[in-house]
Amino acid sequence: MKKLRIIPVMLATMLLTGCVKDRSVSNKRYLRAAVIGNDSVTFSFFSNEDDVVTVAADSPEKARYEAELSGGKEIFTGYTELIVLDGCNGADILDLMLNKWRVSPSCIVACCTEESGELLYERSAEELEGAVRIAQERELVGRCDIVSVLGELLGERKSAEVPELSSSGFEGKRRIE
Repeated sequence: MKKLRIIPVMLATMLLTGCVKDRSVSNKRYLRAAVIGNDSVTFSFFSNEDDVVTVAADSPEKARYEAELSGGKEIFTGYTELIVLDGCNGADILDLMLNKWRVSPSCIVACCTEESGELLYERSAEELEGAVRIAQERELVGRCDIVSVLGELLGERKSAEVPELSSSGFEGKRRIE
């Protein structure tokens, strides 16, 4: 009878110890924003300790892998607030972001002007997101969350209207395909 009581306690101890070790908050970098181009991805994180990082790669998956190797921590994408597209196939990238990276459904999608590689170095992700939110409040741009934008890209029109960002902030809106 005593053996039966010890087994659940041992199982619970093993499970809890494993979860704490593998899921530690300090072992992850939390992605706040990404600028995705055809041959590079620039990552910006929530922590002030993590610098903005640009990785040359032919896919976002390879860029994420390289950024994790160089930073020494797994990149958690579930809280991502902003994705900026730069000349890449919007539907394919957003499908990857939503279904594989599992970014937040409220993640803002935007595109950028010609200075995409420098965008997150010149303006913080918080400032860029704030510029889009203010533009939405003033009805200068419509819904631009990843679910809405991807729905439009995969719908009948095969295009969507998203905010355009530069180092100056909100520049206007642009139709992407």
